[in-house]
Parts: sequence; C-alpha cells; structure tokens
Amino acid sequence: MAIPHFCALFSYLLLLTIMKGAINKNVGVDTMSVKNILEKRRSVRHYDSSYNISSEILTSLVESASKSPNGNNIQATRYLIIDDPDLRNLLMPIAFNQQQVTEASTLIVMLGDYQAFGKDNIIKIHEEGFQAGYFDESLRDYLANAAINYYENKSKEDLKLELTRDVSLASMSLILLANEAGFDTITMSGYDSKELKDILNISERYLDIMLIAIGKGTKAGHKTVRHNVSKVMYRNNII
Repeated sequence: MAIPHFCALFSYLLLLTIMKGAINKNVGVDTMSVKNILEKRRSVRHYDSSYNISSEILTSLVESASKSPNGNNIQATRYLIIDDPDLRNLLMPIAFNQQQVTEASTLIVMLGDYQAFGKDNIIKIHEEGFQAGYFDESLRDYLANAAINYYENKSKEDLKLELTRDVSLASMSLILLANEAGFDTITMSGYDSKELKDILNISERYLDIMLIAIGKGTKAGHKTVRHNVSKVMYRNNII
C-alpha cells in the first residue's frame, strides 16, 4: 500500500517542478533580458520615501556597473552616494524641486575623476593586470605607454569629453542593473552644477555628469514616443 502513496507524492512533486519551470521560462527569461528591460523602462518621478535599498544591494549594483566599458581601462567613474536627508533637502531646490531628489531610496551623483588620466594611475592599473596574470610584461608596458601617450597632449575639453563618455556608459549600466533588480530609476541633468558642487564640497578634480535616483516607484512613468529605427539608423553616410 506504500507504493501508490509514494507514486502519488512523486507525481505531485513532478507536477510542481514542471509548473515552476514553465513559469520561469515564460516570465523569468523575458524579465531578465536587456531588450525587455529597455522596452519597459520608464523615467519614474514618484517614489516610496519609506523604502530603503540595503547597502549590500547598492554596493553590488555599483560593483557590476564598474565593469562597464571605459577608455584604456583608466576607470575614471566615481559614484557619490547621497544618503544624508539634510543634504538631500539642500539639493532639492537647486535641482528645480524635483521630488525624487528627496523621495527616492538612493541618490547618486555620477562623477568623472580627472586624476584618472594621470601617469601613476595608468601604470598602477596595468601593473595590477599583469600581477593578475591577464597579460605579460611586454603587453603591460605597451598598453600603459599607449594610454599615457594618448592622454598627455589632450586639452581640458578633450578630457571632459572622455569623462562624459565613460561616466555615461557606467550610468546606463547602473540603470539597467537597478531595473533588473526590480527598482525604478531616473537620470537628471536638470540641476545647478556649481551649487551642487558647492553644497557637496566637490573639488574641480571631478566633473559632474548627472544625478541618478533609484527606488520603488509609487506612480509609473509615462510612456514616450521614440523615432522609428529608419529615422535614426544610417549606413555608410548620413544626411
């Protein structure tokens, strides 16, 4: 009599496994795909101010975003987390009173570090790559010297463009990672740069690129119309 009970239990567990697999197949894969995230992503401006993102989760998001492409691997992006409520309140008026500045779980100032272009930083990073066994001495020296020579004659405006490019790539990665983790996000360039740097005591060593708010939205962002791909994609020449 024990065998039929065992068979029934086995069949029940098997059915649950199949159902769970079907759910994961239909929902999980699509939800986690970059394409799906981009299709569903919205700029959210209303957040649950009582919701907190743990330090561990935030650190994990930044750690992954730091793997983003960047010129010569100089790793110039800096993530300034603003979690002091008093500072948030001071920043809100200089950000045109955008309420997500104070309501979102996390506010990040995305910065580029001009010192990353320095010879010492470049040599140190490539030495670390050599010590990790990623390349031999010859390639280490070639890559380091190539990077040093690339940046040494660039103007401040040239370097500003380099930082803007690298920090923007990291910012997009951070947004996608946050959305993948189930959070809502918005990027902000609408703020007074000088006042922000004064309030936060950010030196001229850093270039501020944007603010990113992350949290749990209470109101979905509105949909937007995007150009048909035929209006934005060209081949070999552009009119």
